[in-house]
Amino acid sequence: MKKTLLLAVLFMGVMMTVNAQESPLKAYIGKYTFAAGSPVAEVTITLEDTALIVNSAMGSTAIEKKGTDTFYLAQYDASVVFKRDASNAVTEVAIMVQGMELVGKKEAVPAVATKEELFFLN
Repeated sequence: MKKTLLLAVLFMGVMMTVNAQESPLKAYIGKYTFAAGSPVAEVTITLEDTALIVNSAMGSTAIEKKGTDTFYLAQYDASVVFKRDASNAVTEVAIMVQGMELVGKKEAVPAVATKEELFFLN
């Protein structure tokens, strides 16, 4: 009985650690809409394994974390910065590419959304 209880507690600790490692990236997941006339109308950010993926009409590519809310989009040599509101929720993404700053507003999504659910929101 003691061994079973110990294993259960250990398992729960491991699962909590894994969830804690993923949770910071989940804040960025969602659909971002850019201003009319922008080279990109919208992007969807998804989480695959431990990488954030930017999906748009131009294709899909991973972004590399550089710092708090700061990423690098190597395919286009672009900086990606997520902006937060006063409640610390991610509300915008700014992509600096070829001398332009593209700013997209995050759309409201369900509190918990899978990659498939985000796909069907498009």
